Amino acid sequence: MKINLLAIAAALLLSTVSGSSLALGFLDEDPDAIYELGAESQRQDGVPKGEVTKHVWQSTTFEGTTREYYVYVPQQYDGTQPACLMVFQDGHAYVDEDGLLRVPMVFDNLIHSGDLPVTVCVFINPGHKAETQPENRWRANNRSFEYDSLGDQYAKFVQEELVPHIVDDMRLNVSTDPEDRAICGASSGGICAFTVAWTHPEWFGKVLSHIGSFTNIRGGHVYPAIIRKTAPKPIRVFLQDGENDLDNEHGNWWLSNLQMKAALNFKNYDHKFVAGQGKHSPKHGGAILPDSLRWLWRDHVAGGQNRPEGEEPVDATSAYEDQTIQYTGGEFSDETFHYRLLRPATIDPNKTYPLVVFLHGAGERGDDNASQLKYFPQQMAQPRWRERFPCFVLAPQCRKDAKWVEVDWSQPESHSTPDDPGDQMKVVQQILKKTMAEEKVDAKRVYLTGLSMGGYGTWDLAVRHTDMFAAAAPICGGADNSAVGKLKDMPVWVAHGAADTAVPVERSRLAVAALRAAGGKPIYVEMPGVPHDSWTPSYSDNDGLVPWMFRQRKPWGSPETANSQARGASK
Repeated sequence: MKINLLAIAAALLLSTVSGSSLALGFLDEDPDAIYELGAESQRQDGVPKGEVTKHVWQSTTFEGTTREYYVYVPQQYDGTQPACLMVFQDGHAYVDEDGLLRVPMVFDNLIHSGDLPVTVCVFINPGHKAETQPENRWRANNRSFEYDSLGDQYAKFVQEELVPHIVDDMRLNVSTDPEDRAICGASSGGICAFTVAWTHPEWFGKVLSHIGSFTNIRGGHVYPAIIRKTAPKPIRVFLQDGENDLDNEHGNWWLSNLQMKAALNFKNYDHKFVAGQGKHSPKHGGAILPDSLRWLWRDHVAGGQNRPEGEEPVDATSAYEDQTIQYTGGEFSDETFHYRLLRPATIDPNKTYPLVVFLHGAGERGDDNASQLKYFPQQMAQPRWRERFPCFVLAPQCRKDAKWVEVDWSQPESHSTPDDPGDQMKVVQQILKKTMAEEKVDAKRVYLTGLSMGGYGTWDLAVRHTDMFAAAAPICGGADNSAVGKLKDMPVWVAHGAADTAVPVERSRLAVAALRAAGGKPIYVEMPGVPHDSWTPSYSDNDGLVPWMFRQRKPWGSPETANSQARGASK
């Protein structure tokens, strides 16, 4: 019996020791070894390559410091509309095409595939107080002060000093909308990125943090408590960290990131946390970078450029329902007007959906209730757009020889808004009221757009109902320039072909100038060499007008609403 007990004890001891040895052996291995870069982080044949330039900057915000920075401009950038902006701390690590992150390659591939908007990237190294830069760029001697401090000095350096210089020096058209601007970093650069957006959400609305140092290096451990006790800010946050990250006198990186995740979740932020097993290394962050960027910029693109192989285009007349309304007014007495309505492919009874009102051009007038489905309505009936942007699309039809706005189209600069809308526009107003009452429409996301004659109508209807529309997009139309100031608080996107001979481009130029003079901030896209058909490139742009339109929500400029919009986009 003793022999058997000893044998059992010896076997258990051997098993325990062996198990410990295996466990220790596993911990001795690199936990980041499982993370590898995918094809989207490699150079691909046929993908346009953006240009990266290197520069040196002496800061006035951080006196006595010099730093290197890099600027990436994608080949698809043409300056006709504002590009998005993404800023990376420790730029040397993110810009390196042989490194662990390879941002230029990733952006080249994802912009080409239609998964990211056209974006200018700025890669900033931390400041260094010496005549030459350190051989190890991570060791810049002003790095911790710039990155780990919780004030807004670094945010002001980026927004008020370096980015304006880059934009002016390189003559770039970069968006100032915080939803079009993201900031990213690793380790101390990660908490720095969060601090920039936290202190100035009006400058940057998106944050990507890799192995962020939300620890007590310079007080960053307080962020979870501050987040919990502060009203939500309109920022979207992506966090990544590994369970084998640092644990030292400053704190435990893994636990601090879990606390950040919990605090953001408690305040219902639009956020995502990707957990791994890695150490204090950007390797995991690099492996998931393409998907991280897709998530961060998900509402900026239609997604993908081409129709799947074998998929036939959808006939809009089969997708849009034939609707009618009775109208009495002017020359009409109990007249039946037909119009078309596209509903979301699937409607959740617990949700509401955006509504787009589309006003067609003169060539689509009539009473066949079909001609008006060309262009934008036809596009929105296709699966790629319908799945990406589930919404109602309202397409009324103007009668033959009538106009949405009864004005003289030959006037070269402006016209006077009629005191009362004409019958055709009154019908539109009645249809709109009926649709909003009967359908599951999100009243904070009602949009208005139109082309040519419909561009005139868009300006007119938006001015008459400044409280109804979340955004307006008149294309190659004309406005009453004395009235457009009423739209100074409304997001407006204006497009026109510079070679338009049907509606002079001066009509849009002057309307935009008047709106800006009134304090408005319209986006104006003028297309060199493009004739009257400026609507096709405008509506079909993968990361242009349509994704922009669906990001707008009333009331404009409200942090609470903006954050609600961000949360809603992730559902």
